[in-house]
Amino acid sequence: MAATEPHRAIEAIFRIERARLIARLARMVRDVGLAEELAQDAFVTALSEWPRAGVPANPGAWLTATAKRRAIDLLRRDRMLARKHPVAPHG
Repeated sequence: MAATEPHRAIEAIFRIERARLIARLARMVRDVGLAEELAQDAFVTALSEWPRAGVPANPGAWLTATAKRRAIDLLRRDRMLARKHPVAPHG
């Protein structure tokens, strides 16, 4: 099965942007593993969005914005859960 033009573009952009995107996200979430997951999620979203919408003019910025929105959602969720379910002290 031949790769479509958007899929080839995403593969190339992944190689170019991956390390930079993970570094930006790691600074934001202070967790490299989570940053890698967020970057991967952004690329998966690109795989579903770009073939029908087209590759954006600035794909690196698109990926960063997509991953940052997901990171913000996760951070908000974690804060909300921490407020609703405080951790009981051990002992």
